[in-house]
Amino acid sequence: LIGAGKTPTLGGGFHANLGKESRAQTLQNGKRQIHHLGNQLQLNQHCLDTAFNFFKMAVSKHLTRGRKMTHVIAACLYLVCRTEGTPHMLLDLSDLLQVNVYVLGKTFLLLARELCINAPAIDPCLYIPRFAHMLEFGDKSHEVSMTALRLLQRMKRDWMHTGRRPSGLCGAALLVAARMHDFRRTVKEVIRVVKVCESTLRKRLTEFEDTPTSQLTIDEFMKIDLEEECDPPSFTAGQRKLKIQQLEKALSKKLEDFEGEISSYQDEIEIELENSRPKAKGVFANFTKDDSIEDNTSSVLGEEEAEDEELEAAANHLNKDFCNELHEKDGVKRNEDGGCKNGNQTFVRPPALESLLGPLPTAASLGITESIKECISTKDQEPGE
Repeated sequence: LIGAGKTPTLGGGFHANLGKESRAQTLQNGKRQIHHLGNQLQLNQHCLDTAFNFFKMAVSKHLTRGRKMTHVIAACLYLVCRTEGTPHMLLDLSDLLQVNVYVLGKTFLLLARELCINAPAIDPCLYIPRFAHMLEFGDKSHEVSMTALRLLQRMKRDWMHTGRRPSGLCGAALLVAARMHDFRRTVKEVIRVVKVCESTLRKRLTEFEDTPTSQLTIDEFMKIDLEEECDPPSFTAGQRKLKIQQLEKALSKKLEDFEGEISSYQDEIEIELENSRPKAKGVFANFTKDDSIEDNTSSVLGEEEAEDEELEAAANHLNKDFCNELHEKDGVKRNEDGGCKNGNQTFVRPPALESLLGPLPTAASLGITESIKECISTKDQEPGE
C-alpha cells in the first residue's frame, strides 16, 4: 500500500485557481489585457490603473455579460484617453484589435452612459505633433506644427470645430501649414495619416476658405489676429439656403406677373388685328361666312368630306373619259364629211343630257301641277307667314 493515500492530480494550475471566484478570474484576465494593450498605445501607469478601475465598475454593473472581453477593455482604454486627453483615436484601438470601429464605438458609448462618465471632446491640437511627425517634415517639423496650431486656434474661434471630427481639422490645418512652409504634401498623403475621407478634408478646407482669415497673406496671418468671429459653417449654409429660397419665390412671382402682362398684350394685339382686318361687303360677306362655317365643321366632318372628294374625283375622271370618246367619234364623222376648210378640228360641245338620258320629266308628266298652284295660292293669301 505504498500509494494508497494519494489522489490523482489535475495539474498545478487547477489547484491554484480552485478557490478563486469567477469575478476574480475575470478581473485578473482584464487587468492583463489592459496592460498589454496600454503598453502598445504607450500609456503611462496612471492611465492603466484608471482603465482597470473603469473595467471593475463595468464588471460590478454586469456590463460585460453578452459582450466580448476585448471590446469592453478597448472601450475602457479609450474612455481613459478621452478623460485624460491623450492623443489617441478609437481607430488606433480598432487597428490593434482588428475590430470594426463602429462596434467599439457602440460599446464605448454604452459604458460612458451606464457609468455616468462625461467624456469630453478631444482638443484637435493634441493630434498636431503626432500627425506632423508622421508626415516627416524633418527639421521644420516644429515650425509646421506651430503654424498648424495657429490655424487650428483660428478655426476654433470661427466655430469650425463644433460637431466636427478633430482629425479632419488637423488634416486641413497641416495641409495648409505644409504649403505655407513650401512642403508639397498632397491630399492623399494627409488622408493616409489622419485617416479621414477626402470629401471631409475638402469640406474643412472649403469652410476655412469662406472665413476672412483665408484672405490674408502669409505675413499678415503671422502678424495679425482678427478679433471678429465668424458664424458657424452650418448656420451660414442655412442662411444661404434661405436666401436662395427667397430669391426663387421672388423670381417665380415676377415671372407670373410678366406672364400675365404678356398674355394681356397678346389679347390686345389679337383684338387690334381683328379690328384692322378689312371686312368683306355684299356677296363676299356670304362667302366669308360660308368659309367660317366650313372651317368649324371641317374638324367634325373631316372623314366624310375626304370620302366625298374621292368619289367626286372618280366621277370627274369617268365623265372626262366619256366626253373624250364622244369627241373622237364626232371628229371622225366630220372628217369624213369634209371637215373645215382650214383643216383644223372645231371644238364640239358635249351632247345635252336629253340626248343621253332621254326626255327629262316635267311637272305635267309627274302630275304635280295642281299641288304647285295650291302652294302658290296659299303663299299669296298669307304673306306674313
